[in-house]
Amino acid sequence: MSQTTSTKVDEKLILDWGTRIALAASNERVRGSQLENFIASLESVGGREALLATAAFALRQGVRLNAKSTGRVVANALLDLYSKGGTKDDARKMLGIAKWVYEASEYFKAGKVDYNTITLEDYLRQATRGGR
Repeated sequence: MSQTTSTKVDEKLILDWGTRIALAASNERVRGSQLENFIASLESVGGREALLATAAFALRQGVRLNAKSTGRVVANALLDLYSKGGTKDDARKMLGIAKWVYEASEYFKAGKVDYNTITLEDYLRQATRGGR
């Protein structure tokens, strides 16, 4: 049985955390390649514990890149997924969504956002109202 079919993590949770990560990264001008590095870091440890290792990596990178909010949002997202039984597949999906929203945010800026509460739906509503 694959990891994806054995978990019951809410898809909305994955979408919303991906959005929060993207908007934090965009706001702090983190390079898009850093999101790829988070995805790659999931492979550094086997099993679900990879989420914890990647959370630690995100905190380190946040300090190193002067992007502490991004590091914290990624770490919080991974800890939340881990606590709810999430898998590496769930984390990959979340970080993939983050990359999509990040790329869109180059053209459709969100106003001031709370990285703990904004949802994908909130962002989409803001983005479709205007932007650059």
